Amino acid sequence: MVLFHVLGPLEVHAGTAVRRFGGSKPGTLLATLLTKPNGWLATEDLVAAIWPEPAVPVSAEANLKTYVWQLRRSLPEYDGGPRIESGPGGYRVRVGRGELDTHRVGELAEQARLASSDGRTEAAAALLEQALRTWRGRPFAGLDPVASTDALAQLDDLRLGLAERLAEAQLALDRGQDALSTLRSVTADAPLREGIWARLIRALHATGRRAEALAAYRQARDLLAAELGVGPGPALVEAYRLALGDARSGPARRELPRDVPLAGRTAELAAVRRAARDAVPVVLVEGMAGVGKTALAVHAAHRLAPDYPDGQFFVRLGDGGQPGTPDPAAVLDRLLRGVGVPAAGIPSDLDGRSALWRSELARRRILLVLDDVPGPDQLAPLLPAIPTCLTLVTTRNRDWHPDGATRVRLAPLGTEAAAALFRSALGRRDTDRQAVAAIAHRCGGLPAALRDAAARLHSRPHWTVRRLADELDDDPCGVLSDAVRRSITDTCRRLPDRERAAWYALGDLPGEFGPAAAARALGITVGAARPALEALVDRGLLDVNGGDLYRSHVLVRHLARCAVVPAGGPVRRHHGGRRVA
Repeated sequence: MVLFHVLGPLEVHAGTAVRRFGGSKPGTLLATLLTKPNGWLATEDLVAAIWPEPAVPVSAEANLKTYVWQLRRSLPEYDGGPRIESGPGGYRVRVGRGELDTHRVGELAEQARLASSDGRTEAAAALLEQALRTWRGRPFAGLDPVASTDALAQLDDLRLGLAERLAEAQLALDRGQDALSTLRSVTADAPLREGIWARLIRALHATGRRAEALAAYRQARDLLAAELGVGPGPALVEAYRLALGDARSGPARRELPRDVPLAGRTAELAAVRRAARDAVPVVLVEGMAGVGKTALAVHAAHRLAPDYPDGQFFVRLGDGGQPGTPDPAAVLDRLLRGVGVPAAGIPSDLDGRSALWRSELARRRILLVLDDVPGPDQLAPLLPAIPTCLTLVTTRNRDWHPDGATRVRLAPLGTEAAAALFRSALGRRDTDRQAVAAIAHRCGGLPAALRDAAARLHSRPHWTVRRLADELDDDPCGVLSDAVRRSITDTCRRLPDRERAAWYALGDLPGEFGPAAAARALGITVGAARPALEALVDRGLLDVNGGDLYRSHVLVRHLARCAVVPAGGPVRRHHGGRRVA
């Protein structure tokens, strides 16, 4: 017999007697204990549930004991003892099998699963209907402190999941009208659950109600935009395409790399979203090596992907100097195959492939992420011709700009965001704040270096965060990986002689300097130094700070000091710190 009824206002059924608790404090206590039947709950947690801050009375624990005593008097015993047991620092309610209505629902759900797996769909539907009838309203209705817990969300998820399964069974039994009624009831109760809307659209399509299916999609899309500020997800988009009768063969390509958490990029992400909303065809994300351009573009692409159901592509073009860097013709060959063009139909020349690519995209909504693009010559053949597609471009070079593009510049993270990113990558929050701040400073707020430092700590479990900070302070080259160092130094070593000499000179200059100081370090005139410095700005190796001052990144300066200067290069002055080639 079910003793405790929580799927609605809390009730206790003992024989023919029914006790209702309303919003009383003993009722809140019992309901809180029933969120974890047979499990111990600490006294302080029970006090917090009964008296939310700041209304906790001085006599809270004494009052709690009184409520326990009252409940023990009114509840039937369990196995010859009190229903509510006390222990060191806490209490629990003893519940036997079948005495809690949520347990009964779980039993019915499992029986329905077994019936469905045995092909007994009609029996499964009957069991699911019986389980759903157990709900008498909102769980723990009238007990607000309990209603705010995770237990309520779990019970809501349980009910919605049962309704989805029931609708599937009803469709399988050719009870389309019943399935639609079930799904419409759920969308009314949980209007922001995309999965339910997708099932409703599919059910409407299956019952020949195409116009209603399309109307349901628009309603779901508008709700998500208004309430959450997001577009429809993949399941909803696929249901919409089914309702439209889209007959394209094969699934759309989903090539985006794994998403990673970001820190301190709210404004930049908002700029990308605005560009997509305003149908800007290209977003150019630029910044120095390691600043997180790819991470930002991929993160934004994952969130924009539902608006581009015909495919999301990711292509790394390199920086023009790495062996094996794909040329635009090879990239177009891959992209054309990705949208279903057979190999025999792909032209052999670059212009022909570019024209065919634009033609193919004229009837699609595609999201394209082009990573580490060196310049406009590599980009132009790959760009779609229509604004219904979006291209996110990352580059470390500032000296070019595509027509009509939105430009998003990434700077190194500030101290707080850098510390947050490091802690996120480390997976710990209880870290030495001063040491974390020192690491953020020594990495210069560069996300690649911060993630690399966290990875080094993972691989050195005997190190503390303070030890990592000290190692970075002693010699960043001994901590950071080759990949992070090469991301900066490879750019530098491929510079023309004059600009490369200017980079070497950064090792002997302060973090902020003027053209005259650079000219002295290089042994040339100010007029000759300026073009070299501006070239370093274009490559993301220097920044401009005000009218006539330049600012270099701490790691760029360190790597310049560590670099081996070729014969005939600028003469270095002695500097403090270790030199590691």
